[in-house]
Amino acid sequence: MARTVRTRAPGGMTTDAEPDLRLQAVRDLLQHARWHEALVRARALVEQDARNPQAWVFLGEALEHLGRKHEAWLAYERAWVLDPPAEWVDAAKQRLFPLAPAPAADWLTAALRVPVVRVAAALIVRNEARLLADVLAAVQPAVDEIVVVDTGSNDATPDIARNAGARVFSYAWQDDFSAARNFALAQVQADWVLWVDGDEVLDPEDVGVPRLAAGLFDGLGEPVILRIVQVNKLGTRVEPNYDMSRMHPTRYGIRWWGRVHEQLGPPAGGVYARAYLRPVVRIRLHHDGYDAQTRGDKTKIHRNISLLRRSVEEDPHDVASWGFLGRELLLAGDVDAAIDALERAEQLAAGQPLYARVPEVRMYLGEALLMRQRLDEALAVAERAVAHHPDFPASWFLLGRVQLAQAVQLLHQAHRSFGQAQATALGYRGIVSVDSQIAQWGAAAGQADALKLLGDWVRARALYEDLLARHPELDPVRRQLRHMDEQITALRPDPPRTPEPAPM
Repeated sequence: MARTVRTRAPGGMTTDAEPDLRLQAVRDLLQHARWHEALVRARALVEQDARNPQAWVFLGEALEHLGRKHEAWLAYERAWVLDPPAEWVDAAKQRLFPLAPAPAADWLTAALRVPVVRVAAALIVRNEARLLADVLAAVQPAVDEIVVVDTGSNDATPDIARNAGARVFSYAWQDDFSAARNFALAQVQADWVLWVDGDEVLDPEDVGVPRLAAGLFDGLGEPVILRIVQVNKLGTRVEPNYDMSRMHPTRYGIRWWGRVHEQLGPPAGGVYARAYLRPVVRIRLHHDGYDAQTRGDKTKIHRNISLLRRSVEEDPHDVASWGFLGRELLLAGDVDAAIDALERAEQLAAGQPLYARVPEVRMYLGEALLMRQRLDEALAVAERAVAHHPDFPASWFLLGRVQLAQAVQLLHQAHRSFGQAQATALGYRGIVSVDSQIAQWGAAAGQADALKLLGDWVRARALYEDLLARHPELDPVRRQLRHMDEQITALRPDPPRTPEPAPM
């Protein structure tokens, strides 16, 4: 079966257009085991567009089936650079490694070749002595120059940077991350720049990717902003983040906008004055700034809130700052203020079609409304999220959480209603007759059913057993008890076996 990634437009951007018929033709050839024909077609595709990850995947598959494993991995690896979330990578490595050294065909070597482009790494730092030497040592072989801007360290940060061969500059902090980054950008001499933080270490497997990515995308004839993969260490869990726009050419005037949670955008008019292609490439920066052990030294939420409040005071229509402010307020535990800020961000987003974080805003807004048990409002937010961004998994997850909360709320209400039915049935003297089974066993059975669905099996079982003792004819109650017993038995571990005596 042909391996696939999402359909991509030139430059690696996802598209909702009709699938590329040329890719479909190669897929069909692979599915019918016509390896040589698939190889010819896939080769033509990568030669026409070297930035199409699916074409590289198909090329790798054709080569692999033809027994050319070394060349197959070269093709797969290029696809992986252009589609870092690819799920087939581990399986491909297991099949192909270890690889015996083998030359690649001249045509494949030519297809893999990219123009030589100079790349700089740029960092703004303050008191990053803990990890900076490792950060610079990891990135040094991947770039042609390193620019470090120090914003007021009182530790060994500047000396560590100089000793690593970086060009170090001092900058007076102005409560504005974009201003500091734009100052650093003015010092860069290379054709492209990769932005790295002082607690992010480049993956050794990706050392060649910054120059490769710059060469691949430099020939588009238009500016492009590349997203990298920030690999966050969260205790024992590792979480990749694919939305970090961190690499771009220096000749188009791309700059940073925003006091905090700054974003790359056009030279003038604000961050949303122009749209850019923003493909993701496999430049993995391992980040431990969120790790529990270092979080005490990274208490930035209240600082961020202060800077974001200044931003929205200076520009009340700054949708990005409102969205980030809502998120930070929620993290700080100020749920009501977070709701206000996130609702403001969602309102402003309607007039900013290039603002791409609406799904995130709705995700946090729904979370905050859930925390306040404002379920009807949370449901409306979740339904908007699903309607506008049905391909965003968190939209569906939010909708499911709200619906589950509503279901639990309804079950509690059902339990109370059954109780009220029983209480009123005992004293009812009205003219309209009432089914006597409500008071005898119906209401109690309803309460037991609600408790069972709520997970309170102890109280549910007690009610069922009491009903069955008083009404042995109630087969539905007996079936409920039998079902509960079967579920409990299924969950019990098997008893340990008694070892058999050894033969004499």
